[in-house]
Amino acid sequence: MKTKYCPCQALFLSGVVTTVVAVSFTAATRARQQEPASHTKAGKVEDEMVTRQAVCRWASKPPVLDGKLDDPCWKEAKVIDHFAAFWKKTPRAGTRAFLVWDDEAIYYAGTMTDTEVRAFGTQRNDTLWEGDVFELFLKPSAERPEYFEFQGNPHGAVFEMAFTWRGQHPEPYNKGPVLGTRAVAVVDGTLDHPGDKDKGWTIEGRIPWTALDLTGAKPKPGDSWLFAICRYDYGPQGTEPVQMSSAPLTQLSFHRYEDYGTLRFEGPRAER
Repeated sequence: MKTKYCPCQALFLSGVVTTVVAVSFTAATRARQQEPASHTKAGKVEDEMVTRQAVCRWASKPPVLDGKLDDPCWKEAKVIDHFAAFWKKTPRAGTRAFLVWDDEAIYYAGTMTDTEVRAFGTQRNDTLWEGDVFELFLKPSAERPEYFEFQGNPHGAVFEMAFTWRGQHPEPYNKGPVLGTRAVAVVDGTLDHPGDKDKGWTIEGRIPWTALDLTGAKPKPGDSWLFAICRYDYGPQGTEPVQMSSAPLTQLSFHRYEDYGTLRFEGPRAER
């Protein structure tokens, strides 16, 4: 049996649906308004725990790589000092990092508090992360798979790797192409001397733009890349290293570029 269509029924049902939607929207709005302040505060604390956005300022004069961080460009650089083990919502204090650039290279610097400075590896592309290490990840494009990893340790040894795809790399690592990066570190204390109390270490590094030829990526003023600065901090022998990152990593993987922050390149002062 066919049911006879009645326009008045459609109008009535439409009115009911509209009322239900309006009531639901109002209830949802009230629920958000009545959300406990503690939830909002917790979200703010999590946001402030890491560095979601950073600036790489122009260096009118490149730094002298001596590990002292007394060059004018570092005084003008924007500090990056919000680090955490975000995957377990734990802030990590004691790291201050800086990034600057010019036509030839991008430069990094870091100061790290560390009561027991330990290092592993003295040769290029040794597994530096088996000791204290400063790491910088750069990903020029969110749409493309290529990205780069650069490291420096208290010995001044470097690790440099261009990844075509995540998880693909030469075996052993030192079979990877030479990218021409450099680093100099200074230890405030005694390196690899357990039992005493150190203060920390500093590092300065240079990454020539030719190191990023895989993507042909030399930024222009105003460009934004994905980035993360990460660190392994080893304690007494037999203990697990403390790991941290500037990025809001939702998993313990420094290669999780889906969670990286944004790095914006500022041009010379005349262009700012």
